[in-house]
Amino acid sequence: LDYVRQQAREGKISEQMTAIAAEGDKKKLFISPTDEHVQTALSAEPKWRPTATLPEKALGFRVQNYGITNWHQLFTERQLLTLTTFSDLVSEVRSQIIQDGADDNYVDAVCTYLAFVVGKIAEGNCKFTTWHNSHQKVAGVFSRQAVAMIWDYAEPNPFSKFTQNWTGQIEWIAKALVLLPQNVSHGSAYQADASTTVHANDGPIIVTDPPYYDNIGYADLSDFFYVWLRPILRDTYPELFAGMLTPKAEEMVAAPRFEDPRQHFEDRLNQTLKLIRQRCTDDYPSSIFYAYKQQEEERGGKTSTGWETMLNALIDSGFHIIGTWPMRTEMTNRSNALETNSLATSVVIVCRPRPEDTPIATRSQFLSKLKQELPAALDKLTSGTRAHIDPVDMPQATFGPGMGIYSRYGQVIRNNGKSVPVREALKYINNAVATYLDEQQGSLDDESRLCLGLVTQHGFDQGRYGDVETMARASNLAISTVNDIQHLMTAQGGTVQLNPIQYFSPELKSSDRDTTAWEGCMRMAWHFSQEDGKRIPGAAEVAANMLNGNTDNVETLARILYDHYDRKNQPSNALIYNTLVHNMPEIRSMAGEMQRANQSTII
Repeated sequence: LDYVRQQAREGKISEQMTAIAAEGDKKKLFISPTDEHVQTALSAEPKWRPTATLPEKALGFRVQNYGITNWHQLFTERQLLTLTTFSDLVSEVRSQIIQDGADDNYVDAVCTYLAFVVGKIAEGNCKFTTWHNSHQKVAGVFSRQAVAMIWDYAEPNPFSKFTQNWTGQIEWIAKALVLLPQNVSHGSAYQADASTTVHANDGPIIVTDPPYYDNIGYADLSDFFYVWLRPILRDTYPELFAGMLTPKAEEMVAAPRFEDPRQHFEDRLNQTLKLIRQRCTDDYPSSIFYAYKQQEEERGGKTSTGWETMLNALIDSGFHIIGTWPMRTEMTNRSNALETNSLATSVVIVCRPRPEDTPIATRSQFLSKLKQELPAALDKLTSGTRAHIDPVDMPQATFGPGMGIYSRYGQVIRNNGKSVPVREALKYINNAVATYLDEQQGSLDDESRLCLGLVTQHGFDQGRYGDVETMARASNLAISTVNDIQHLMTAQGGTVQLNPIQYFSPELKSSDRDTTAWEGCMRMAWHFSQEDGKRIPGAAEVAANMLNGNTDNVETLARILYDHYDRKNQPSNALIYNTLVHNMPEIRSMAGEMQRANQSTII
């Protein structure tokens, strides 16, 4: 890395055009560039470029390590010329509109939206865009909230009809404008420091989405657009564009530019939540959106620093957490969601002011209340259609009822008089949830419990016949019976092996006996392992043909299998069962329609 930095400082690292993607007849043509192409690209001479420097240390930035220290270095000379030309043309548009007799508000609105288009052009026309192979298009730099170093990039043509062109970006802004609400009640918007400013004194309803600890460097990343918007809009919005870059001193984020990032974030967050607690209404709960995983990679009940900080701040500010609900806010095609079990949700933390005279509880009382109240709360989250939380979101949703018990007290103390901290409370809550999931296995049939034990110990690999036979006897089963009747496993040559999902295709003849939860789950999972559009109908047909009709146990088993594969860090397998659970209400509904249609045909 030191060598690369030195080469960059000495100007010895260069770029080489390697290919041109041209628009052909219903397909892309990839051709080698000529010397003329290369020289044309290098001949651009922009008259202006952003002069600001990149932050020395910032969340989401890694390019500084490679000698890129100024904002203009994120763009080629040709891209800089393109962007400055578009920026100049927005000024000409302003003059033309004024000349045509438009009023100031109309002029400001049109130029503001055109400035947004310039920002979108910058995001799709820089040296850190990537070529999307499957869709054959250019993906903008912010597929995630970071400017990451890449070693090959695609430079789109903004004047073409192809990807990242000017007309296409205009259309995106126009689509957003069409969807903006009209004729709504009067409202006011302010930009101010939330930790010190109060705009409502009469018991406002609070709905807020605070920064996520050290996940995103909001201000630093905003400068990517700010350096292009400022020349266009500083006369229109002088207060917003007064500085060369966005203001950062008061930003509530654990950024490395602060002397003590964690303390800075906690202090700002605590000040803000205490202000909210003083002003919020007692008639309605306050809602806080927080898209941050509760558990760290180590799992084992350990809470992440971001969550611990947020929960501590809420409780210390005098709030009682009365619930947590996942709300689907993220696109499934975002880069970190593909082939993973990333959260597709934000978590809504629902709070009410905690009375000043709230009693103190002992650790034993807290654990007793957890054992008494948590199972019923978890039943509500996993059953029915109104809640029906996906497995991937369960850790986020389940700590709500537990923290509701913990935060209803003024303090939870041990026998020695010391407080039980949030981190320890979350460990108890996660352990209680794990116990709940283990107890769900008791509702499964004997064969399914045996298969679950096998997949836990051997996966779908072979196990020794004697070991598996011992496991089966504990469930009052015999391997020969399970093998012959239930299609669940194959026993041969002194080994026993669970049949994989691929075995349970629709061609497999159904059992004449009650379908076990395992067989029903595997048959449904087969459909969700396919890429065709028959997933839900195929699974519904399986449900309709189950003689006992017990899809509840199928869903219970799918949740257990999701947790198993999630813990083993096998996201592709876990995703199958998460998708199955997510679609279970629709599967049940469609299966019911199939059964009614079949009965009508028989009559």
